Amino acid sequence: MSSRLVAAGLAGALAMVAVAQEPGGGAPTRAVPDSVPWAVGERLEYRVKFGLFTVGRATMEVLALDTVRGDPTWRVMFTIRGGVLGYDLNDSLQSWFGVRDFVSRRFIQDNEENGRPRYRRYEIFPERGIWVRDADTAATVEYPLDDASFFYFARALPLEVGRSYSFNRYFRRERNPVTIHVLQRQRTSVPAGRFQTIVVRPVFKSRGIFAEGGEAYIWFSDDAARIPVKIRSHLPFGTLEIQLTSRR
Repeated sequence: MSSRLVAAGLAGALAMVAVAQEPGGGAPTRAVPDSVPWAVGERLEYRVKFGLFTVGRATMEVLALDTVRGDPTWRVMFTIRGGVLGYDLNDSLQSWFGVRDFVSRRFIQDNEENGRPRYRRYEIFPERGIWVRDADTAATVEYPLDDASFFYFARALPLEVGRSYSFNRYFRRERNPVTIHVLQRQRTSVPAGRFQTIVVRPVFKSRGIFAEGGEAYIWFSDDAARIPVKIRSHLPFGTLEIQLTSRR
């Protein structure tokens, strides 16, 4: 088993996006939630397991209410730290998305793998229909979301068992549609306790643990909080699982 492959699986765990469609569907629907199940200060902590072994820790946190170019935004952050067989990983995603319109305005990927840093900052201008990174500019979708904000958007969806939801809202147009199928209700146990959950299967056009052709699942708590309790991905070289350990 390659340590680089396991590290790639850990990095892929940050790509937590949500929503779904059947082939041939997908409209740029602007669904804005009436209310959200989180607040500033929410912090979810996880352990990352590969098979029987704990190989890392992860967090998901609502850091602040902020402002980007005059628009009020939520600022959220995902982090994952881990290592296996001499390979170290320290990755984070930050997103600023609108409080009023649930549209992304800034997205930062800050990754360090085995001492090699990679930093990417995207400024997203929905009113101009573009995103900018350094000297690169490209067209975006009408109501863009990024990896992190899409995950929060999914928490605010009704998630009715047996249904699929369809949105072409990922800010990089070529990676749409993003997909999620709502499969079933299920009781599940993690270090934080035992939860009644809704199981979903997300898929999107990108590499990582939720890529097309993969087999990944998310367990959301079946209550108003919609906490992501567990994430599991069956990879070619084993099973990666992220389990909730605490919430505050």
